[in-house]
Amino acid sequence: MLHFKKGTSASEMKNKTELITSGIARAEVGDVGITIIETGKVHIKRAHKEGLESRSAFGRKIDIFRDDHWEEMPIFCFLIEHPEGNFLIDTGDTWRNSIPGYLPKWNPFFTKQVSVRIAPEEEVGTRLGFLGIDSVKDIESVILTHYHHDHTGGLDHFPHNRILGSREGYEFYKGFKGKILGCLPQRWPIWFKPELLDLNDAPVGDFSASKNITKDASIFLVPTPGHAVGHVSVVVRTKGLSFFLTGDATYTEENLRLEKVDGVTYNPEISLKTLKNIKSFALNEPTIILPSHDPQGIERLLMLKTYS
Repeated sequence: MLHFKKGTSASEMKNKTELITSGIARAEVGDVGITIIETGKVHIKRAHKEGLESRSAFGRKIDIFRDDHWEEMPIFCFLIEHPEGNFLIDTGDTWRNSIPGYLPKWNPFFTKQVSVRIAPEEEVGTRLGFLGIDSVKDIESVILTHYHHDHTGGLDHFPHNRILGSREGYEFYKGFKGKILGCLPQRWPIWFKPELLDLNDAPVGDFSASKNITKDASIFLVPTPGHAVGHVSVVVRTKGLSFFLTGDATYTEENLRLEKVDGVTYNPEISLKTLKNIKSFALNEPTIILPSHDPQGIERLLMLKTYS
């Protein structure tokens, strides 16, 4: 495995540069390791990434169709190495997006407004293997921040693992709503029956509730709705430093800083409240912000750069 700490040598910095290029980065604080694993790219419209402040949820969708500015962003999964086991956050997407008919032709958002580009060797199972991690034997739990297809498309690699997800999100997206709202439940593995979680543990900061994942409560979920119903983020607390894995609650740290709500939100006010809650958390304890599609996340992790 790859180990990086503050005060690295010149050779280690060269190694870091190579890892940034490869889309893999790891940091270690105490007995906890966090690894970013890039699993391909997604091309989205600028209006998808950040909507106009004055626009409603519906108006933001119209803006995406009208926009002609495309941006390429990584698709990240996160591996947490913890004394209680290895936890994988999200599963990325699948190369099968490239097969004609995999995405529903009747939904123009899938076919015209988003382009997922993943090679077979970029899928999460293969990437974990490159890091010496057996996706079947070495993963304690897979945690889903939400059920959009670029976060669940790699589920096929985990048929024997414990998979955790929000009950609220699963119940909302498992049927027809999921088919039209970016989740592709018709492509979920037939064995997919996640352990459904209710966030019913104590509030944390401005978050109304939480859900402890580890016995020592150092890994826990907080509700971050807005981008998707039932969306959750994963917080990892180590001695003196926290990692906030936002999922798609924000696409980039800069959007969080500027409180820019994305174009996919089902409710801009709810999304904005989520952004404010994340900022409040990060300003009250040293925190590294790690969204699922932020190209700058790798550098922040390697340099242990906290939000300020």
